[in-house]
Amino acid sequence: MSQVSPVSVSDLKLPTEREQLEDIGYVTCMTLVLLGNYSQTGHFGGPLAYTPFNVVTHLAGPERGGLRFDYRRPKHPYSDKFMLAAGHCAPTCYALWMIMGEAMYRKYQATGDSRYYVPPDLAMLSVDGLGFRRGAGALKTLLSDQSLADHRLFAQAKGRGIRALSGHIESTDVTNDVNGGPSGIGIATAAGKAAFWDIIGAPVGSPKVIAFEGEFAMCAGHAQELKTQAIALQVGKRLRIFFSDNNAGIDDALIGGVVNRKFEGYRLIDQWTSYGWNVFSIPDGHDYEQVLGVLKTMEAWDPSDRRPMIVFGKTIKGYWPGAVNGKLPGTDQIVGYPSHPYAFKMNSDYFVTLAQTFEERYGVKFAGIRDGAVTDPRERLIQFKTNIDIAMSALDRNGLGDWLADRLADIGDSLKDNFKVRIDVKRDPFLDDRLRVANLPEEPQSLTVKNPLSGAEKQIKVSLFRKYGEVAGARRAVSEIVKWLNYVTENRVLTLAADLSESVNLEHGSIWGHYDPETNPLGTRLKAAIQEAGNASTAIGLVSQNASVDPEKFAGVWAFSGTYGAFTPLMYLPARVWSQQNQDSKFRTGVLHILAGHSGPETAADARTHFGIFSPQVWKLFPRGQVINLSFWDYNDVAPGYFAAAEIAAREKKVGIIVIEVARPDFKVADRTKFADPDLRAAAKGLYVIRDFAPGQPKHGYVVAQGSSATFNLVTILPRLEQAGINVKVISAISEELFDRQPEAYRNSVLPAEAKQDLMFVSSGTRRMWPLRNVGSLTDAYSMTSDWNNQWLTGGLEADVIAEAHLDTESIFAGVVRFGKDRSRRLDQQRALLKALE
Repeated sequence: MSQVSPVSVSDLKLPTEREQLEDIGYVTCMTLVLLGNYSQTGHFGGPLAYTPFNVVTHLAGPERGGLRFDYRRPKHPYSDKFMLAAGHCAPTCYALWMIMGEAMYRKYQATGDSRYYVPPDLAMLSVDGLGFRRGAGALKTLLSDQSLADHRLFAQAKGRGIRALSGHIESTDVTNDVNGGPSGIGIATAAGKAAFWDIIGAPVGSPKVIAFEGEFAMCAGHAQELKTQAIALQVGKRLRIFFSDNNAGIDDALIGGVVNRKFEGYRLIDQWTSYGWNVFSIPDGHDYEQVLGVLKTMEAWDPSDRRPMIVFGKTIKGYWPGAVNGKLPGTDQIVGYPSHPYAFKMNSDYFVTLAQTFEERYGVKFAGIRDGAVTDPRERLIQFKTNIDIAMSALDRNGLGDWLADRLADIGDSLKDNFKVRIDVKRDPFLDDRLRVANLPEEPQSLTVKNPLSGAEKQIKVSLFRKYGEVAGARRAVSEIVKWLNYVTENRVLTLAADLSESVNLEHGSIWGHYDPETNPLGTRLKAAIQEAGNASTAIGLVSQNASVDPEKFAGVWAFSGTYGAFTPLMYLPARVWSQQNQDSKFRTGVLHILAGHSGPETAADARTHFGIFSPQVWKLFPRGQVINLSFWDYNDVAPGYFAAAEIAAREKKVGIIVIEVARPDFKVADRTKFADPDLRAAAKGLYVIRDFAPGQPKHGYVVAQGSSATFNLVTILPRLEQAGINVKVISAISEELFDRQPEAYRNSVLPAEAKQDLMFVSSGTRRMWPLRNVGSLTDAYSMTSDWNNQWLTGGLEADVIAEAHLDTESIFAGVVRFGKDRSRRLDQQRALLKALE
């Protein structure tokens, strides 16, 4: 472990500059407490603990290890990435960003110099304090409802409105680059964010990623998995984490609370050194000089040291800059987990005590705080904004505001648009016409590729389609689509699949093998441990970056993270948060791919724990249109179905996730000449017809198949159904999302609206969530799924599992015959239900 003691930094210009940093910190503390006081919600102690870290990190300057960013262009792609992973500590950032915005606003108003101009929609100003923990909808009328729209106090809201400030920080917030909140989720993407810049050839350590988190969230699984992720990716000094070490959570202490103090071996620092990280510590995380010292030390660190960095700073939850030895005038300081929520009544005695220390230091007097809680909504808003402005008036003291504006402008000016990376930032390779479904090569391709770094050449083969009769299950095509992607995009598709990359068929999608930042930077197979949540989080970190200065263009990577279908829910939480970030981002971002390899009932052949029919259903739990789900049964469905989804995702920013579900069995490639729709690329349409109704005969209903064994076995018995006189239309369901995008005429020709009342499913999925929405009331009574008896399968050999699931040929034949013969009774029953409503 590397220890960093308090150091004297010669270029800090002591004592003046230290005093200015501390003043900004004090104003930040006072402002964030005002937010809680008047909103009567939010968190108190944690944001205060982070404030010195926060202030120094933003204002030290990049040459001293602070952030390189431009407040005037806060989402510039080449800025350093700041991650307040401790999302509930958002008030420290909201407060600091308001203070920064005020300094720039006032300087611009005073000078007219465009160097200090910040677009109103990007700035965070004092009026935005009223938006703390309020939704954008409510804020539209907040002032007009109280006849305050024209009040001079709220002039900043004219035209631009009031910004909504969420209770937990989001990636849209000024310099912040993560949705903080769910414990461990925020920080888990940090390794991917850091690795992205190595992968595209950015200079070592620039941009850097600086993340803040505390001890409780660092216990969460996602954060624990980050330990291995970051060291495996060898991100080095590009990743720097500040660990706020105050042993205080929401309702308890960690050591001495959750973990009994008798377990002396539970040492937080040791947990990180044992993972190989470069670990630093400072005894006082509230000492501005110590924080600056450790920032400078990390900045000057040997770039060849590929260990990620973490700093343990001892902090106090509930820190207050005016407290002395845990005492405030007339009372004890509230610290530890009791300081977590803002549980004090408006203008309470403790709040007044805190405010009093600020008043005495800066010679100001807050309005009305000693008169008790404000009950009138209009007067509360007036007092709130009045006192925010009084806190901000400290910027007028000793030129503090001018210093801050100049510092922000200087840091911003250091950020340039011409940044050298290995990739072409003006071309999006995912828009290449070779990736369009219509242009996919049907014959196997023998291709010569050249490594632009080493000059080495090699031959690769890509088989997006296979001949009828070849034995190759759908999963075998996964590596081929990834390989074709990498060939066309020049190695911009990365894969992370735990210790089973070969098993889920991602392994051979990499043209140049395993990634190593030093010896093989063009490798796209990222080595990863069995950490599904961490792998998905790393993939999210990778795809969330964009190296294009044009927000409408994408210059980044796509990523696949895969595992058995049964275990993909471990990936859902980070993916859900990612979907929200993608929706809100002003920049184009990459696409996260979740590969549910070995899905369906077949995987119960491994063990009952691997039973993969319920788990993959979580991938439908997103707003419609933000994810495309693909369920493949035949090898020749994979390329057209996938690249149809990829065409959409590359052009529609809303689609941030593609989910691919394949099963284990290797079946013979289907003979499509016998299908009603013989198109080799039929899967691109989402649903396609395998067998149409026989003309001139009574119709017995629609059978929709989805999944590997289910569809293969259904296709096998089609001749028997014909011999038995069962006239059903059989449809393959690859993707409802793709089907929804087809022309109305096609949709009606395949599955007209009325067909959903005359339909059964044969599915490798579950009756709890059908492959198509809005199906008829008797669908469940006739459909065939593995959970037919609402029990877990017992496992066994694959054939045994399929038989137990009632998806073997005999069971499917019997089920479809029953469905066909019952048609008249089935329709009569539904008519009776409708008639009963009259």
